[in-house]
Amino acid sequence: MRRAIRTVRAYGSCLEGTEAAVVRVEARFTPSEKTGRTEVVMTGLPDAILRETKWRLLDALEECGLRVPQGRLLLHLIPAAKPKRGDSLDLALALASAAACGHLDPSALDDILWLGEIGIDGELHAVPGGLAAAIAAGESGISEVIAPEATALEAAYTQRVTARAARRLKDAVGHITGRTLPALSSLEPAEITPQASAGLDEVRGQAAAKEALLVAAAGQHGLLLLGPPGSGKTMLAKRIAGLMPPPTLHERLEITRVLSAAGRWPGGLATERPFRAPHHTASHVALVGGGPKVEPGEASLAHQGVLFLDELPEFRRETLEALREPLESGEVLISRAGAKLRLPARVLLAAAMNPCPCGWLGHPRKNCRCTPHAISRYRGRISGPFLDRVDLRIEVPPPSFEEILCTRPLSSTPREDQLRDRLKDSLKCRAERGQITPNSQLTPSELDRWAAHDKKSLSLLERATARGGWTARGLQSTRRVARTLADLDSSEEIQPEHIARAIGLRAEF
Repeated sequence: MRRAIRTVRAYGSCLEGTEAAVVRVEARFTPSEKTGRTEVVMTGLPDAILRETKWRLLDALEECGLRVPQGRLLLHLIPAAKPKRGDSLDLALALASAAACGHLDPSALDDILWLGEIGIDGELHAVPGGLAAAIAAGESGISEVIAPEATALEAAYTQRVTARAARRLKDAVGHITGRTLPALSSLEPAEITPQASAGLDEVRGQAAAKEALLVAAAGQHGLLLLGPPGSGKTMLAKRIAGLMPPPTLHERLEITRVLSAAGRWPGGLATERPFRAPHHTASHVALVGGGPKVEPGEASLAHQGVLFLDELPEFRRETLEALREPLESGEVLISRAGAKLRLPARVLLAAAMNPCPCGWLGHPRKNCRCTPHAISRYRGRISGPFLDRVDLRIEVPPPSFEEILCTRPLSSTPREDQLRDRLKDSLKCRAERGQITPNSQLTPSELDRWAAHDKKSLSLLERATARGGWTARGLQSTRRVARTLADLDSSEEIQPEHIARAIGLRAEF
């Protein structure tokens, strides 16, 4: 009778929201003289997919000539108290099982993260979250990741681990037995090509709205556009992401990590900021994430980009209220009985709405049929606390006949190239004072340092606060917008005119 050998360990990972956690797979095989199929026991809170995996792995191992003899195979997943889900542990489970049965050298499994789904024919299939898994491996002191090609390519972009690609289970076994898999070159992030036109010149007129878009893009301030149908609100909002500065390397990694965890890997590091525009019938979970498997919602998919909510009052109130936390903190906290997960959701919120239920309030050529009560009720669908978190609120009037039919931009309307030049000046101004975060994320102490005011500016703020009944958040928001306006003018100091313009960009609806 074959004697049971010591416990064998291998390392895999499981997704937890948009992050990955390293899982240690322990395997022990006890031979038996009884006839019948090998008994496979899996512990450590596996989900239904993992519980089904144990039979599939036996066939995959036999396909590679690594038959599991009669006996009892115990597979344990550590940490035992955390639920494990998904199929990314297949490769680690298979290799740990083969080593426990004596087919492989257990020491050869150390210091490697094994990642991938295995078919019954032994073929490896890519799994989501390769970038997150590689980051988790590097933080845990694991130096290599072996996975299917698409997943391994993600890992190579982290430059924290050595990534190797395997097409079949036989390839991984060969690496252990001496036929080393070639390492993927540590992929350097490709340079971002100059941003194509955002198409702002296609929007006729709307000089004030385009100025507000520039402020929103430069400081990553939330923006609410209010105007009648056909005034260009949606056209303007869809062009914000194209106007924003290119994402930094850190932001590109974060964008890619979220997309990969959601099964939407872009085939490399993301080069553009995401733009998400969920329909107003979207549910609470669809917008902020969650559900039985805790998947990222639209707010997380728009991380480091733009989340556009068209027809804002038509969203359910509880759905909008769920956005208050991520708008403030840049993340969604989801609590479960076994764990708390944080999904990144640092977004620039862009929203659009009509001024009244019929949409024609204030239109120069159409009459509004709504009563004051109906208008108040319609706007009351958006709570004060939610609206207080939106830095910029402007009215978008319908363009004039001359603006619509003029084939070249009017002298009073800024061209897109002019807006981009000012945006570059603002970024340069911000970099010169050593500021890393956008102005919308400045803390009170940073505001006191970089947004000091003279007496005239303070007087303007005091009168506006008293007249509008602003909260402390609203006051600090206006100071942040004023800092952005000063940057766009390449001004080191905030002038009273910047304060006045910032107050004008926070209209009371």
